[in-house]
Amino acid sequence: MISVTQASLGFGGQQVLSGVSLTLNRDTRAALVGANGSGKTTLLRILAGETSPDSGSVSIARGATVAYLPQQSSFPPGATIYQVAEEGFRRERALAEQRREKAQALAASPHNEGLLLEVAAIDQQLEESNYHTRHVLLHRVLKGLGFSREDLDRPIATLSGGWAMRVALARTLLARPDFLLLDEPTNYLDSESRLWLAGFLTSFEGGFLLVSHDRAFLDDTTREILELFLGSVKRYRGPYSTYEKQREEEVALLVKRWEEQQREISRQEDFIRRFRAQANKARQVQSRIKMLEKIERVEIPEHLAPVTISLPPAAPSGKIVLEAADLSRSYGSRNVLKSLSFTLNRGQRLAVVGRNGAGKSTLLRILAQEDQEYQGLLKKGTGVLTGYFAQDTPEKLPPDQTVLTYLEEQASSESLPSVRDILGAFLFRGEAVEKRLGVLSGGERTRLAMAALLLQPLNLLILDEPTNHLDITSQEVLARALKTYGGTVIIVSHDRHFLRAVTTDVLALWPDGSAPGQNWQFYPGTFREFEGSSLGKIFDDPDSAGARIPGSGSSHNGNGLSRGDTSGQGTPTPAADDYARQKARKGEIRRLQRLEAEQMAEIERLEDELAALHREMALPEIYRDPQAIQQRQTRVPCLEQSLEEIHAAWEETTQALEELAI
Repeated sequence: MISVTQASLGFGGQQVLSGVSLTLNRDTRAALVGANGSGKTTLLRILAGETSPDSGSVSIARGATVAYLPQQSSFPPGATIYQVAEEGFRRERALAEQRREKAQALAASPHNEGLLLEVAAIDQQLEESNYHTRHVLLHRVLKGLGFSREDLDRPIATLSGGWAMRVALARTLLARPDFLLLDEPTNYLDSESRLWLAGFLTSFEGGFLLVSHDRAFLDDTTREILELFLGSVKRYRGPYSTYEKQREEEVALLVKRWEEQQREISRQEDFIRRFRAQANKARQVQSRIKMLEKIERVEIPEHLAPVTISLPPAAPSGKIVLEAADLSRSYGSRNVLKSLSFTLNRGQRLAVVGRNGAGKSTLLRILAQEDQEYQGLLKKGTGVLTGYFAQDTPEKLPPDQTVLTYLEEQASSESLPSVRDILGAFLFRGEAVEKRLGVLSGGERTRLAMAALLLQPLNLLILDEPTNHLDITSQEVLARALKTYGGTVIIVSHDRHFLRAVTTDVLALWPDGSAPGQNWQFYPGTFREFEGSSLGKIFDDPDSAGARIPGSGSSHNGNGLSRGDTSGQGTPTPAADDYARQKARKGEIRRLQRLEAEQMAEIERLEDELAALHREMALPEIYRDPQAIQQRQTRVPCLEQSLEEIHAAWEETTQALEELAI
């Protein structure tokens, strides 16, 4: 389908791709991995036809379609979310316009068999592409990416960059090409949307190649890994975890060879230094100099080489770091947090998880004292020094400073010796440390902001999406640093692999009104244990009917400290009342499930009738009967309107089911 032969490309004297040969087809389900700057985006642009290689060739099979999602997208001025997403159907829209023109010509010349065949061929293409029911698919995709029906008429200019990129992703997916090229599609997605996208790709009928730093997502979606290193591509069969294990073994052997080579080089250089001035050793010295010049040096891939950093010790603090009691936050009539109570002790690493809109970032802003419009009590322990990484922290870096001078200013006197080490660990090496912050990419700015935070003498780190834009190597460096960190950490992240590696406890939040009572629960255990619990399974499978959040918003940790509501609202209700509520709830779930099945059947019936009408309108006998064609043309918009209405009702039903399933 897409074939690349000996493609090479360089920028400013640096060779990015060197003789890359690659074939991708409809069965390809692959991830492209490599160090920052290795050329992943460049290769995707070449495959998409947006960049031409300096040499070599790229060919796409005749009739095959390719859709490309770049890391940044542009949008038509004044366009709404719906209008941008509908651009995914522009190929079919052009076909529909062709059909309209040919239908007009056919009306004037009803016996033109050539036109009849052309119209019939276009109708078949439109039917196979589901163009006439595109609104249903569009709503499903946008809903999966976190948009409600009420959002669709919003101008895209009013969205943040992350939400705008979700619309760009919807537009790309709705193109339904033979092959998808996705550059960092998970960067701005929450856990729910990542799970939805993984399901979409799993059932996608074409092939795809994607770049992502979410290892759990890669394991869920891919069957092979393409590693880009030193301008060449190497193929590994299996998901990312299999590749990672195989690559670790390869790197271990490579490191062993490198160490042996370094010892040999050192031995030869020592001989040269010792005997360079001795005339009777001149021949041997020259021989060894030539040998060193000819030796083929072993190179370790930068993004796979083991990296360690030395962080300054956390400042001392009391045993209790944070105490929250009856913490609540509302925006108008919407209760984002409700009677949240917990105690955090020194050394705990707390993951805050929850669905979109559950209040995760709001809670972190409150804990960092960036938001003080809350009710309840929040008390810091003795000697607590807080560092806060917000999602927009990387955008606030001073543009005129260099990487090195900025980090030296942020570091304490004790951590100054570690500045270059941590810069190297976060992939700022050589001339990169002299870059101005204003020219850094989003990923580079994120890495630098995290490096600056880790070099400060703090003991409480509050991190909101710290792994966004970090490549896998940087994520591993950060995870190792946090695991050995002597202070306390609170993290919001949608990267499950990162949370599994770092956290000791979990605080689960869900949107207010989606369940009776409290909208939170503290889970005293690692994120991996949380995933295996009944609570974790609900978060992983929000559509599972009959699921419920266990408990009423309180829990206890292993040392007996209460992790719950202190207002009295969390007191369990009598068993009889609880039974009655559960019985009523299950009855409502059954009613909604029946309604959902009826609505889906009606959607299918309307779609079938609409498709049948379009088939009939392509028949010669219909075109020769003006009254028959007029009847069908009148019926089409009525069916489309009915389809829109029933789909809206179906969405409301599924939303109600999801809320009851919590």
